[in-house]
Amino acid sequence: MRINFKSIASALAAGLISACCMPFSAFADQLKGAETELYDGSFYYELNDDKTYTIIKCSASIVENVPSIRNGTAITAIGDEAFANCSEIAHLELPDSITSIGANAFYGCTGLKEVTLPKKLKSLGDHAFFSCSALESITFPETLTEVPDYSFALCDNLENVELPDTVTSIGEYAFYQCGKISSFRLPASLGTIGENAMGSWFSITDIDASASDAFVYENDMLMNSAKSEIYRASSAISGDVVIPDNVLTIKAGAFSTCAQMTSIRMPSSVTNIEDEAFSYCSSMKKADLSSGLQKIGFGAFMFDQQLETLEIPTNVSLIDENAFAYCMKLNKLILPEGVKTIGKDAFLVCDELKQVSIPKSVTEIGDDAFGYTVENSQRQLLSGFKLSVFSGSAGEKYAKSEKIEHTVTDVNIKKVAFLTITVGLILAAIVFAVVLMKRGKKLATAGARKAEKAAKEKEAEANYKKIMSDDDSDKN
Repeated sequence: MRINFKSIASALAAGLISACCMPFSAFADQLKGAETELYDGSFYYELNDDKTYTIIKCSASIVENVPSIRNGTAITAIGDEAFANCSEIAHLELPDSITSIGANAFYGCTGLKEVTLPKKLKSLGDHAFFSCSALESITFPETLTEVPDYSFALCDNLENVELPDTVTSIGEYAFYQCGKISSFRLPASLGTIGENAMGSWFSITDIDASASDAFVYENDMLMNSAKSEIYRASSAISGDVVIPDNVLTIKAGAFSTCAQMTSIRMPSSVTNIEDEAFSYCSSMKKADLSSGLQKIGFGAFMFDQQLETLEIPTNVSLIDENAFAYCMKLNKLILPEGVKTIGKDAFLVCDELKQVSIPKSVTEIGDDAFGYTVENSQRQLLSGFKLSVFSGSAGEKYAKSEKIEHTVTDVNIKKVAFLTITVGLILAAIVFAVVLMKRGKKLATAGARKAEKAAKEKEAEANYKKIMSDDDSDKN
């Protein structure tokens, strides 16, 4: 299932900011089990069932160390959102007594440059370090087996990531938009890489998969061992790129931000292009899509500003939201009969695209899919844009609802086929009649000649008999 990353991030950020802006006394009043809480001037703690403490809130503006014990009781966990949006914290050392860090624990700590994870850490929550934009490096302890969803997404300055061989899975968007990662080593036990986990890696040039049995890195592409899925390409990949034969799926974010790639060619084996697979490929002018392609994912070619022409293969049924948004030079689009769904903003800000024919097979068109641009942060209809649609189709409904100039055809394919067959039969009958007439003339001519010959023969025989009779009379 596709996650709308931007929507979730915005909603979650808004919620957390609201929570952090709330007076702390009000926040504390909402906590359960207030009688079990402890406050030491910097942290609020909650007593766990096993008689250990969880830090549930940091109230200090500047903190460098988290204690391992308070009042003789061990501190074993950092609770959900405990340090969320504590933007003034720059360095933080967590004690080895901590075994669990909750969801959103350090969400939005934009000043955090360095953090030491506990050696006994067993559980890390999703979004734990989401949008820690100053964070530069992270080392995972061997006790961790997974990197959760969104855990380090939008850590813009994260450059060094060290994962132990105990890690078996990297979650969805785990390192999304960590643009400074240039080298990445896959753990030996890694078996799963989630959707867009490596998306928008602007600087990645070296991926080491030598310790992994589940993945291989060949021709600047990280693939599964069967070489049927491409997970991530080097950002240095350039020129005309050819997808290897037998590849079935180009995973989310696989070629995102490959700015030196000028074109892509796919074998017929490719059936699915996932979300943002070729987004921000700023030099790509041409995309030869697979004849077997069925789905084009969310933002798949978004911000490919040099892409000029596009022919969608006949097997494609879905063009998802933002699939070709901001392809500003796209001037020719061929949509075949067979496409069913065109998502919201699919061709938003394709300013050179002035005319599109929507096939009758299309049953769903999302908001602002065609004919819209953005000026001064406001959406407006693209000047001179026209649609060609079928009468009564989703295309016609879209054109009317958006007040887009359009032409309508009432051509009924079945009627056309019937008329074509009928005309063909009439032409065939005419040709057959002409042939018969020619043959009739030939037969008639031959018959006349035969009759004339017979008459002459009969006349000759009669004359002969008369002559013979006259001779007999003369003899008598």
